[in-house]
Amino acid sequence: MAANKTIRQMLEAGEFIWAPCVYDCTSARAVELCGYNAILLSSSELEFSMNGIPGGLYNWEEYIWATERIAGSSGLPLIVDGENGGGSPLQVYRNCKRLAEAGAMAITVEDEAGGGIGCGYGYAHKAGFLEADLFAANIQAAVDAVKGTECIIIARTNCRGGGAAQTGAMARRNGLGIEEAIRRARLGAEAGAEITMIQSINYAGCEEECIRIGREIPGYHFYPDLHASGGASDVTFEQLKQWGFQLVSNHACMKGATKGMLEYLRENFRNQNTVYSENDEFDRRLGHEFHPFGFGEWIERDQKYTAYREQVRKAGEKRMETDVH
Repeated sequence: MAANKTIRQMLEAGEFIWAPCVYDCTSARAVELCGYNAILLSSSELEFSMNGIPGGLYNWEEYIWATERIAGSSGLPLIVDGENGGGSPLQVYRNCKRLAEAGAMAITVEDEAGGGIGCGYGYAHKAGFLEADLFAANIQAAVDAVKGTECIIIARTNCRGGGAAQTGAMARRNGLGIEEAIRRARLGAEAGAEITMIQSINYAGCEEECIRIGREIPGYHFYPDLHASGGASDVTFEQLKQWGFQLVSNHACMKGATKGMLEYLRENFRNQNTVYSENDEFDRRLGHEFHPFGFGEWIERDQKYTAYREQVRKAGEKRMETDVH
């Protein structure tokens, strides 16, 4: 399934992009059913689903495979959290080229100096950041890699430090400050990235920094992960638009899926039956067994090919009868 629109088309049309983070085909389809206009493959949530921990322990083959499956299952354009792209220009070039070929409509490439796929989730240590000139070269390589495709590059810097309390251990890591973050984002834009993202600006009271980012960095601006504090959203879409932002993401799919699984399983275990889960018809569009992909279409295809096979078989039998006579 190809996306109905590209990220570039949406941006050029002035459409504000809200892309929840997904980690498989089912979460991507759920986002689509709820009316969002884009999806973002979360590297951490993907690894949680694969390995049970976000430690950068999977590889690029697995990541590209996931990109291809998710992009092919949804009508929404897929943004891919590409981590540091591999860490060096040629690795970034190859990986971004393959991600674009797999169906990614936008790829973030960041300056984190992590291990493995480049996640850099070091809770007991500080992995650090790539040198600014290497980051700029990586962005140029990524831009070259997706030329001639519908994919665009997002230059992401994690070097600011701090951020919202909801990001847990990562928010407490030391950073290089907003001045360096803005400088690096500008380097990314100069290297050809059409979108920039400065991580850790997503906190209550971020207006001053956000206005500055929108004013000083050319191109489109991505606000990372919308959060809520004290029962209210840290920012509103209208504020983000006024400050010069065109894209925003958020994490909800894995939390929601886990909450639902625990609820069903606990009730079934307590009751020693499946009455609770079997009778919870929460959305009539999905059907009793939660078929989010529209099994009717696949049943029709199967019937079409089965009927054609029968048609060919009968035609062959008829020819044989004619040859005999």
